[in-house]
Amino acid sequence: MEDADRYRCRHIYLKQSDDLELQAHAACAALANLEGILLAAPHSEHSVHVVYSLDTLSFELVIELLMELNFEMDNSFLMSLRNTLYCYLEDTARDKMQIEAPEDQPSDNESAEIPHPDNDQYWEDYH
Repeated sequence: MEDADRYRCRHIYLKQSDDLELQAHAACAALANLEGILLAAPHSEHSVHVVYSLDTLSFELVIELLMELNFEMDNSFLMSLRNTLYCYLEDTARDKMQIEAPEDQPSDNESAEIPHPDNDQYWEDYH
């Protein structure tokens, strides 16, 4: 996996509020010094542009952190669907990064055995 595949660029949409403490500039200030955050910049008054490393953070973790700091997310149907897709894609990417780790790959001297599921075990698990 290339190094660029380890980073994600996302927009986080906040619920619209008149309170300046709950807007994009304040959210960026909260995220700016976190390990794994490469960029946290306001995109508009109610959205934040974030670039982060998948080695350290995930979209879900960034959202949860902002919610712990009392920032309210835009929870419209489309934003919820988009956020769910981002979380799924990142989970898949993180799993792929673990598979490609050098210690998980068989060496040339080792023969890679293909596991065959036991049919009896399947039926026992099914019942």
